[in-house]
Amino acid sequence: MDEIDERILDLLKGNARMSYQELGDAIGMSRVAAMKRVRKLETDGVIRGYNTCIYREGDITMLIDIVTLPDRYEDVLRYVSTRTAFVRQIYRTTKENHIHMVAVSDSAQDLRYLVRMIQKKCGDDIEEIHCHAVKEIIKDVYGGIRYRQK
Repeated sequence: MDEIDERILDLLKGNARMSYQELGDAIGMSRVAAMKRVRKLETDGVIRGYNTCIYREGDITMLIDIVTLPDRYEDVLRYVSTRTAFVRQIYRTTKENHIHMVAVSDSAQDLRYLVRMIQKKCGDDIEEIHCHAVKEIIKDVYGGIRYRQK
């Protein structure tokens, strides 16, 4: 990947619907050259997909951190991976036996229920579980939110 590819990625992060013509104009190359660059980034797995960021007034985002007992990690991970109604993302982190989840709902009750079900089903396999509701999004380059100092 070179500097031009990095510029393409920065532009697409801000607007994934940008046309090849607009992309080429922004980086000083033809539409066809821009298209070839984007397709290569897709083929190489650098660009894995395109998403639509939908904002709904009243949505609550909860960050859930789970630390499992050493030999129970895979079982807990398998269970939480099936809780897809509210779970948007699940991350395996560098912390030993740690799962980080992002869940979203328009109802705090739904999110509390999700956590209760995880505790009920996996309670004996979990060493720690911490949940925090997001109060404010400071920066989200994928959602078009940039940090603005107050």
